[in-house]
Amino acid sequence: TVLVRQGELADRIFLILSGNVRVVEAALDAPSAYRFVAELGQGELFGEMGTLLGEARTTTVIAMEKTRCLVFPPQPFLSTLQESPGLAMAMLRAMAARLGSATRLLALTAPDPLTALMGRRAFQDQYQRLVAGIRRRGSSVILLVIDIVHLKNINDLFGYSIGDEVLRAVADVLVESTRRTDLVARYEGDEFAVLLVDAGVEQVAVMMDRVKSRLAQVESRIGIPMKIECSIGVAASQTPPETPYDLLREAVMNRHQKRVEPSPAA
Repeated sequence: TVLVRQGELADRIFLILSGNVRVVEAALDAPSAYRFVAELGQGELFGEMGTLLGEARTTTVIAMEKTRCLVFPPQPFLSTLQESPGLAMAMLRAMAARLGSATRLLALTAPDPLTALMGRRAFQDQYQRLVAGIRRRGSSVILLVIDIVHLKNINDLFGYSIGDEVLRAVADVLVESTRRTDLVARYEGDEFAVLLVDAGVEQVAVMMDRVKSRLAQVESRIGIPMKIECSIGVAASQTPPETPYDLLREAVMNRHQKRVEPSPAA
């Protein structure tokens, strides 16, 4: 459930009484792509930044489980801060810690300049940040490793501009086919990683059908005499490991068992 949306008026402040929320931010260079910022739990505030600055919300906040919040308007919050130096100082310390953490995270998660997706290091870091909440909620995960087959040949035969167009097309459809609570990364040169939380096999099938359709469109548009296809590896876990390496290894081992390619009509 989306509690607040990026860009809307900051007209409420939330204190989490129980539950868990995830904070994400739309990338300026790719509004459909979202970057993980933080997970917040019991006793933490959100929505106060826009109130203090008098600006629109800079992030979207999503409840990841049944969550209870105390919600109050800005003016009582601001009045209380003015009347209580101790509370104001505690707020400053909490905000300084949060900003420091966000700064370090942003340094690690600079997006891939071609696709605007996170890279390998950011994916690994964000997986580890997410997995604690995922394990606590007892959620399952599905990890996909998607590889563009023969991308080197496409680059060699038709130029890197065509290869870049193929990479961007796959990245775009992966973002469009996932939720803001999922992770999508350009893991290596021609390889993508997607982490789906609380997803079923049917969602994987829908995603790959969309990839297949988009590849057919790209192939038709650029008119190269070569099929554009992907191989996919899937790994699922009811108890996700603390690091993504085992799931990645399993997905890579399964990757060559299935390929996604344009339909014959393309």
